[in-house]
Amino acid sequence: MRSLLIEFHRFGKLNTGLLRQDDRYLVAAASHPICEVTMPLGYEEFLDLTMPLRYKEPAPARAAALQQVGDIVTTLLRSKDLDDLETGEFPLQLDLVVNAAELAALPFEAALGRDGEPLVVRCKDPVILTRRVRNDFVETLECWPAKARILFAWACPEAVGFPVPYQEHETALRQALSPWIPLDGPSGPSPDVSSVLQVLAKASLDSIREACQEAVEQKKPFTHVHLLGHGYPVGESPKQMFGLALHAARGSDDLYAATPEEIAKALAPLQGQTGVLTLAACDSANATNMVIPRRSIAHELHVCGFPVVIGSQFPLTVPGSTILVECFYGELLAGKDVRDALHEARRALFEHSDVAGHDWASLIGYVRLPEGYTDHLPAVRLEAVLTSLKAVQSWSDDLIQSEVIDPARFDRLAGLLRKGLERLEAFVAAPDKLPRGVLDENLGLLGSAEKRLAELYFECGARSGREGWVKLMREALERARSWYRQGFDGNLSHHWTGVQCLSLEVVLAGKFSEPGRWYAAVLAAELDAAKPKEVWAWGSLAELYLIASAAGLGDQTDKAQRAILEMKLRIANSASGDRFPLESTERQFRRYIGWWTSANGFFSGQPDLSSRAALLVDVLQKS
Repeated sequence: MRSLLIEFHRFGKLNTGLLRQDDRYLVAAASHPICEVTMPLGYEEFLDLTMPLRYKEPAPARAAALQQVGDIVTTLLRSKDLDDLETGEFPLQLDLVVNAAELAALPFEAALGRDGEPLVVRCKDPVILTRRVRNDFVETLECWPAKARILFAWACPEAVGFPVPYQEHETALRQALSPWIPLDGPSGPSPDVSSVLQVLAKASLDSIREACQEAVEQKKPFTHVHLLGHGYPVGESPKQMFGLALHAARGSDDLYAATPEEIAKALAPLQGQTGVLTLAACDSANATNMVIPRRSIAHELHVCGFPVVIGSQFPLTVPGSTILVECFYGELLAGKDVRDALHEARRALFEHSDVAGHDWASLIGYVRLPEGYTDHLPAVRLEAVLTSLKAVQSWSDDLIQSEVIDPARFDRLAGLLRKGLERLEAFVAAPDKLPRGVLDENLGLLGSAEKRLAELYFECGARSGREGWVKLMREALERARSWYRQGFDGNLSHHWTGVQCLSLEVVLAGKFSEPGRWYAAVLAAELDAAKPKEVWAWGSLAELYLIASAAGLGDQTDKAQRAILEMKLRIANSASGDRFPLESTERQFRRYIGWWTSANGFFSGQPDLSSRAALLVDVLQKS
């Protein structure tokens, strides 16, 4: 992503300062010559102008005020004059640095492009406006998190008088986290989602602090925090500012108006652990009190070391807050750049302005990403995809081993698998963006996922009687064979992809088209098996010997049995005694018994391998 730095400068103390008409500022935009801009309005006029943006006036008045505000910040940004915003590579991050207090209060997010349309919500040539501070930033996040664990804390004391959409927000977060959330079992109990989502109802400062501290002590820190509540004034005028309406104590409905500093202190255990904080609260990024050296909640949290903080500089509508969560977290947890996720959230709010008003212009994103974030992002995105895809495959195994017959359960998992496959295919299509040495693994994982998808189609069809599953199953198996073959062709020493490709070729066609590949896979597995602690290669050899007859080599079941015995011996003598390789091998052989059979249309009229596979399962099960 291309980035354009725009920074405002003035003399004097930066942490206080009223807007004064005709005050002069210097603006530095990337390598362009520094230019001077003049403030076109004073503080009182600013307050009058932005009052309609607090949703206290009819829509026409709000639209007129937003247009006027947009014209002002467009002049200050010079956004209509900068060719960088119209040409070059996109998306473009507009990296805005406004340390002066009076400038930080301006809604630059309402800026307009040359066409007179809002700059930050356009589809073509997208521009993502983010803010940050040039300050003693406590940058402690070492690695951007790949797997999410979210703390969702909401508060709604009775004194506030208005409910918060906590159920809608939890539903949105669960949907965004769905690739990592375990499915309910056949009996239908609620799944335990604590590994990825912790909900803190009626949150107080103490309960937030305790949840954060406990997560860190358990070495399961929250990677993301989402706070839902009401912005609430704290302090007396003229020092009044906005804090957050929390509960006074655990279980209490009494109100406690927490200051930005108190909120930052409660979240302090997560510094260096949490990458993203979202604040679904009115005025959580409101910095309109410029005469005191204290800033908004969002600003305070950002300066304390949280790289990304999302807040609202004006009141936030209830529908808008839910749209924000749905879109931002949906995009972010899918592995998107956090700036792209912010842009998509603004776009969604803009497109739903009939219910979300001008929330798109209220949304502020403080963003200061760790060094090398862009280079590291493909690896993070890949890890997120791999983690979710492996989880879905594990759930599909559980579902297949259950007695569920409801097609909807199979459809849900099949949908998740297809979505994961699409994301992983995008990486394989651009191998130059993959971390070194992972292409083979990803090709194998694609093959494995397609095989799981085929098995879901088979089980769903066999149990429910649904039509059309045979075609879908065979297509998925053909794709699986293709992915495995690509992996083996790229690395002939990778015996696992070799045996998977060969087994599917036998199952689908009844024979090998190129028997030489069987010899290559056997040699690769034998070389690996010679290593003293190697286990998996013996499983590869067992399956290669099982399918040897398809290479015209006769029945080699005895060799397969000896390979399994060696595998069992090595596991028994290992320090861990991990039986997972044996369980995985047995699960593969059982496919030859109950799924890949002549009766189910496999082996092209040739005898199947069910009886030989059953002998190998017996060997695996014997103590």
